[in-house]
Amino acid sequence: MGDLTKNFSLKEFLVSSNADELGIANTPTEEHLTRLRTVTAPSIQKIRDLVGFSVVITSAYRNPAVNKAVRGVPNSDHPQAWAVDCHAAGMSVLGFARFVRDAMQAGKPLHGMIDQLIYESGRGIVHISFAPRRRAMVLTQRGGPGSPFEAGIQP
Repeated sequence: MGDLTKNFSLKEFLVSSNADELGIANTPTEEHLTRLRTVTAPSIQKIRDLVGFSVVITSAYRNPAVNKAVRGVPNSDHPQAWAVDCHAAGMSVLGFARFVRDAMQAGKPLHGMIDQLIYESGRGIVHISFAPRRRAMVLTQRGGPGSPFEAGIQP
């Protein structure tokens, strides 16, 4: 049971092994907490409900110091509490990325909610941003932060 949604706790959105190792408190502002409660957590809960598997969050909110320490891009949606890096237990990362893409495009409950869906094949995660731009971008990134993107979900 979670304290933000049926399946997610606030702790899952704030966890950062890098912040712990560096002694950086990954503490969100009230504005970011509100965003996590009202947009990001409910949105990732919808994905979890659709996919039917546990969604494991590897990174979500990162305050600016944490984002810089992990070499996140300066304009990342993570410090704004819009983004989640995750994968689904019981599915390949590629399969999960394709599932979310298909749900976005099929007019299911995800239609119009996602700004960016990035299959980060090099890191083995799916980055999902719920920023209000709602561009419905679907991309693949084979390298680490700052590496080029390809259109679509590429194996």
